[in-house]
Amino acid sequence: MSKFPFYKQLDGMDCGPTCLRMIAKYYGKTFSVQQLREQSYIQRTGVNLLGISEAAASIGLRATGIRTSMDKLKQQSKLPCIIHWNQEHFVVLYKIEKKKGKTWFYIADPAYGLLKYEEQELKKCWISTTQGGIEKGIAMLLDVTPQFYEAEPIKYEKLS
Repeated sequence: MSKFPFYKQLDGMDCGPTCLRMIAKYYGKTFSVQQLREQSYIQRTGVNLLGISEAAASIGLRATGIRTSMDKLKQQSKLPCIIHWNQEHFVVLYKIEKKKGKTWFYIADPAYGLLKYEEQELKKCWISTTQGGIEKGIAMLLDVTPQFYEAEPIKYEKLS
């Protein structure tokens, strides 16, 4: 697997749009963070899952928000996906790998870079609730639709 595309967020509110930008690049399209910010209805406090979902739809990605267990995340999730981090941030989970008896999770964190976490470390940052005795976290699964390949990036003029 080649290196996952990484973009650094421009400010503290850009994590969601920047995650979408990385995933779009992974699938072969380049969109500006400005376009994705506008489509996600970013506010002073950042963006929420609904805003990310609407921005995803605007570029031809079908988003499904789920609250899921670690086991289901490992077994059933299509990667890359966006996960809610420390209940205040969004990151991209792009690879899960078993190596030497451990499960490793590869994260593209728009604030810090490409990172690798062991399962217990990831759980500390991702798990947000317990339902029926099962720890769960929030993820947004993204599927490419035919509209993704037809979507045109908006060209913005640079200020001099």
